[in-house]
Amino acid sequence: MALCALALWALAWAAQPGQRLPEFALLDPKGNLISPASMKKPAVIVFWASWCPVCKAEFPGLHRVAAETGVPFYVISREPKDTKEVVLEYMKAFPRFIPLLASEKDKPPEVANRFKVVGQPWTFVVDAEGKVVALFAGRAGREALLDALLLAGVELP
Repeated sequence: MALCALALWALAWAAQPGQRLPEFALLDPKGNLISPASMKKPAVIVFWASWCPVCKAEFPGLHRVAAETGVPFYVISREPKDTKEVVLEYMKAFPRFIPLLASEKDKPPEVANRFKVVGQPWTFVVDAEGKVVALFAGRAGREALLDALLLAGVELP
């Protein structure tokens, strides 16, 4: 019972639908600085960790949605031990994802804290204005994710 209450509290505390994205400045694999202002939108932002079994199970389905829709999926490891090398090696299996890495200005776990993420995976769907339209704490189901992308203004194939 306490675990359920904690999960509900965490969801209520996180960046919510209708809110703008918290500020961040991370690097893509090519060294380009990515921020809410510069990222392509609508978009999906996924907080994950390389050791997370739910993330491992979820990523193939998310990757298929990214390929089918053409929507950018930005993935941010909230695990401090996930180095650039670990992230880039992991992402070789998911070339449609855009991993965001530490910059001189920001670190991924700090960004997760700004989003008020307390677990992984946590998935945020963002519209063209940079507002959150949906949040998934835990595994995001395909149909629910596609519905959220429709809310974000994505024309689905």
